[in-house]
Amino acid sequence: MPLTAQFVRNLQRFRLVTFDVTDTLLRLKEPTKQYAETAEQCGITGINKAQLERCFRQQFKLMSRTHQNFGRCTPDMSWQSWWLQVVINTFTCMDASLSKAKLQTVAEQLLVIFRTSACWTHIEGATDFVQHVREAGKCVGIISNFDPSLHQVLSAMGFNDKFDFILNSYDAGVMKPDPAIFQLALQGLNIAPDQALHIGNQLDMDYTGARNSGWSSLLVQPKQPAPASAPEPGDPARHTYASLAEMLLALETQAIAW
Repeated sequence: MPLTAQFVRNLQRFRLVTFDVTDTLLRLKEPTKQYAETAEQCGITGINKAQLERCFRQQFKLMSRTHQNFGRCTPDMSWQSWWLQVVINTFTCMDASLSKAKLQTVAEQLLVIFRTSACWTHIEGATDFVQHVREAGKCVGIISNFDPSLHQVLSAMGFNDKFDFILNSYDAGVMKPDPAIFQLALQGLNIAPDQALHIGNQLDMDYTGARNSGWSSLLVQPKQPAPASAPEPGDPARHTYASLAEMLLALETQAIAW
């Protein structure tokens, strides 16, 4: 479908448009179910999925706090060993008597599976949105708090040739919302911060992080009830859309006040 004149005008000021990945372009397909199924294939039965879900969330938060950025900030810890430990800790939290050998096998299998299309699905409208931005002649990139397997995941999901660069937090050595990761994305491009737009799904990491770095930003997030009056300048609500499809439609049909 040809680009609308309004879409071109809305993006005219930008030379670079970047996207977050998880829950912006791609979504995990029932990760806890995948954990349980893989464990059962390795001989671990009787799994309480609700308890597994609670343990995963607890252990993921704990590992993220004690070994930040997928282990990047911990000497001698690789991102692979970080994820292996998350899996082992999750199942141990659920049942401390489980065989360590079996848990190691489960963790190693999950490390592979979660880098394939078996565990991911496209967000509706993501492919069209990225293609529209490319057709508008923009440099298109990824800025994501993710480990280095991000390239593999994007390739598995058919996004391997859609981006001019892919920047993950592990390789960058810094995570959103730190301005350093947004600055790093501009290096070598000769693009000023006010010529860059970031699109993501987290208010602090994506929307505020980009704006605090001198960028413009748009937020994909379920909206709260509409306020009685129009959003004030600086209010994220004026740049928040319930879906990528809704955001794309607005860019195609409405003048956006950046």
